[in-house]
Amino acid sequence: MMKQYILSILIACQVTFNLSAQNSQAPKLGPWRAELQSQGGGLPFNLHVAPGKKKNTFLIKVINGSESFHLGESFFRGDSLVIPFDLYDSELVASLDNQQQMRGYWIKKRNGKFVNQLPFQAQFGSTERFSKLKTPTVNVSGKWNVDISVDDKHTPSVGVFQQKGNKVTGSILQTSGDYRFLQGNVSGDSLFISYFDGSFVLLFKTKVTGKEISGTLFSGFATKKEVKGQLDPKASLPDLKKLTFLKPGYDRLNFNLPTPKGENINLSDERFKNKVVIVEIMGSWCPNCIDEARFLAPFYAKNKSKGVEVVGVSFEYSPEMVVSGPKIENFKKKIGIDYPIVLGGVPNDETIAQVFPMLNKFYGYPTTFIIDKKGKVREIHTGFSGPGTGLYYTDWVQEFEKTIQNLLKEK
Repeated sequence: MMKQYILSILIACQVTFNLSAQNSQAPKLGPWRAELQSQGGGLPFNLHVAPGKKKNTFLIKVINGSESFHLGESFFRGDSLVIPFDLYDSELVASLDNQQQMRGYWIKKRNGKFVNQLPFQAQFGSTERFSKLKTPTVNVSGKWNVDISVDDKHTPSVGVFQQKGNKVTGSILQTSGDYRFLQGNVSGDSLFISYFDGSFVLLFKTKVTGKEISGTLFSGFATKKEVKGQLDPKASLPDLKKLTFLKPGYDRLNFNLPTPKGENINLSDERFKNKVVIVEIMGSWCPNCIDEARFLAPFYAKNKSKGVEVVGVSFEYSPEMVVSGPKIENFKKKIGIDYPIVLGGVPNDETIAQVFPMLNKFYGYPTTFIIDKKGKVREIHTGFSGPGTGLYYTDWVQEFEKTIQNLLKEK
């Protein structure tokens, strides 16, 4: 018995030593090529590791095309390196085999509770996306009329891609928003594209034949969709200002909802009188909402003295303020938002209909309302084409700013 006891202590000491040694193993600074093992196979994305502000922390950015971001400093938890995506309630958790290799899991939670996970690994030193590529025999640059379908449900979309050599960047636009900063490669006559940001998990595997494209989109943990498209310089979506509208008899919004700090916001409040008001239906978990908020935050700071107000109405996965309030406040802090965000409830059609009974239908996050000085809704925009969409984004910014300036001139 004594020998077994001593042996157990020796094993425990050895394990503690190994964990301590592993903790002291810091990831090498610089570029890393990472890969999730998704249902469609390897889903690559890129990382860049830099020193953090505190000891044993790191600034690890996720890179997709021209997007480079982090949602918090990375740190060691026991023997594991944690790369947080706190806005999305997820994290990459990896052990370091050495300074140049890590492996572990991407873990998705909801309200702090485990939902699912995918295996993850990364190697130091590469900025490449997909590997083992053939010489390209096709060029996918241009606009594509794309249909993405599952179970006979079709979603008309517009693909916008730029190809240089075998490297491809771009995005796919839909009425509910865009697929953000897609990045990939052409290999022979195949187009492979991926995206990962801690929320979106996207892998496209397609073939290009002449002016047609076909293949599969793997998203999330289990969704598989068919992709078909044609090269079409005139490809376009429906008018995003006409999808959502007010029911007959309505010309304005009205709600009375709380902020995380306990203040109730009503559009009849004094602060909104004789102001041009922007109301955004959003969620702190929504990547497209983050894109729009990153535009609205500095826009509001620049224009609030001119008579502009902004309100976010956030729909979170918990209706309880004690759970969702900190998420909203973290969202505001991360982006630098100075305008109020209220909690509308949970993100489902029934709750939306209760908060906004004047809407004909709700199509997606975000949805943005522009209200004139008299309190009347002048424009409703469904979805948001973010900076990953290139000209679609710059055109939206110009049109939005022009609309606001015109309304400010009205008496």
